[in-house]
Amino acid sequence: MFKRRKSKKQRPAEGAVLDSLAESGESFEHEATEGPFDVSDAPDDDIRRIDLGAIRLPVPKGVGFQAQTDAKGNISQVLLTTGASALQLLVRAAPRSEGIWEEFRGELTAQVTGQGGQVEQVEGRWGTELIAKVASKKGTNSVRFCGIDGPRWFVQATFQGQRALDEAAAPELDEALRLLVIDRGSGAMPVREPLPLKLPPKMAEEAAARIAQRKAEGGDGNRAIIAAGDTPRPQVRRKPSPRPKR
Repeated sequence: MFKRRKSKKQRPAEGAVLDSLAESGESFEHEATEGPFDVSDAPDDDIRRIDLGAIRLPVPKGVGFQAQTDAKGNISQVLLTTGASALQLLVRAAPRSEGIWEEFRGELTAQVTGQGGQVEQVEGRWGTELIAKVASKKGTNSVRFCGIDGPRWFVQATFQGQRALDEAAAPELDEALRLLVIDRGSGAMPVREPLPLKLPPKMAEEAAARIAQRKAEGGDGNRAIIAAGDTPRPQVRRKPSPRPKR
């Protein structure tokens, strides 16, 4: 998708290197893609997308959208669902001249195997992918980790449910990932820092109202789940996927 010149890797100190400065002597060759798209290459189409700040998220027919958010509309988790499959999305800042997916794969593999799970590296629709299997009380829980390196951004896509093991199970989710538009912005950020995501104003107001109502009724918690689209309730477990440390 994006061709980058090879360079000798130097792992930065934790949280110390900004993406706009990292390996500044290098450059990368940016070619047009078939998606996901950088905002500079976004297609002029009539696809319906939800503006979440750093990303423009398409929600195809038959797909539901869920966001975990605080009262100000700041999003901590994005999930797309259809049938018995789900896709969790996270977008991070990346260095100017080098992708980070290869390094992430190693960290994810170590994390899953360290918890007693198994990891298989496969060549899939999104390049080199990881299929992780972890034993649970209800059997084996499988997820598929995919990574897409872009110009100063990285998409971490985690398929759950049927799509984790069957590439043909949920084409709507793959289409949503392909049509994703990332607006990285021009400001410097620490490498691997999640790009800020925020609900549109009306959705943010709904989240704030739900949280306020829950507190007024004696409940606690400062987060809410906001849903939209055709299938707002997934039929898969939403166990958080492992995340490599920054």
